[in-house]
Amino acid sequence: MTKNLAGPVAVLGGTGLIGRHVLEALRQAGTGPIVATHHRRPPFDAPDVRWCQADLAVPEGAREALKGARLAVICAGRLSTAAELKRDPVASVTATLRIGVNALEAAAQEGVERVVLVSSTTAYPAGAGAKTEEALFVGDPPDAWFGVGWTHRFLEKQLEWYCARLRRIGAGIVLRPTLVYGPHDDFDPASAHFVPSFIRRVVERERPIEIWGDGSQTRNLIHASDVASAILAGLSGTDEGFSAFNVAAEQSASVNDVLQLLIELDGFADAEVVRRLDRATGAAALEVSARAFTGRYGWRPAMPLREGLAGTLAWHRSTR
Repeated sequence: MTKNLAGPVAVLGGTGLIGRHVLEALRQAGTGPIVATHHRRPPFDAPDVRWCQADLAVPEGAREALKGARLAVICAGRLSTAAELKRDPVASVTATLRIGVNALEAAAQEGVERVVLVSSTTAYPAGAGAKTEEALFVGDPPDAWFGVGWTHRFLEKQLEWYCARLRRIGAGIVLRPTLVYGPHDDFDPASAHFVPSFIRRVVERERPIEIWGDGSQTRNLIHASDVASAILAGLSGTDEGFSAFNVAAEQSASVNDVLQLLIELDGFADAEVVRRLDRATGAAALEVSARAFTGRYGWRPAMPLREGLAGTLAWHRSTR
């Protein structure tokens, strides 16, 4: 454990996809003490972790969770996938906004030394070329992600305000991961993004498996363990003030390639794939550059896509 990782450290959203991997990474690093929040999902057995049941949508819950914390990771919120936004375009967005505002205000009131806020690349405007960090506020997010994108933009600015202007938080690091996947992902058909959705369909031997569009659209997939290692890198830093970084895998993959890899990994030799050209596909690609974060912290993703998908598929098959 490095001196800079000495706790107490609070993980808001400890039962979510990223939160679970952050807790494991903190435990492996020997950080302590660790406090993690849970609300809708029950807590799980995690040695060296003290659980705090907290409704972060109300200010009191956030203040209780961050009481006495020196370091904080804010990865709590409602996932706003395309499927979730189609079902309800508002609820998940406003929930994430309330949680984020309360968590950051509580961190400022507590005088937390270092906060890592997990943001999102959905806040980037449309356009060709790899997005660098300074491009975030150049134009609106795409229509499909307008509410989500502006929510994350606002929370980033709130953290910057508390760090760089009011100086109520010592250091604030925003991390903008691309599409995160891994064990403990959301496999609910009503809300899952395309990777866990494909995994569920492959495991259940669904026939046919539909791809919306021709499948050539690309996505940058990053494993939750790599996001967790990036968060630990941010927590370990010594710089003060505010900074924001992209966190991305080194290469993107097409939707076709992801599905074919899952079919191969699970031995679904007679799978049928139908491409629905009449269905909306979203952006053809969103490329972001993680060079700034690598240059500052020396971080690089470690999980190859094939290995990450194989592990996620095996986890879902064993727990479904």
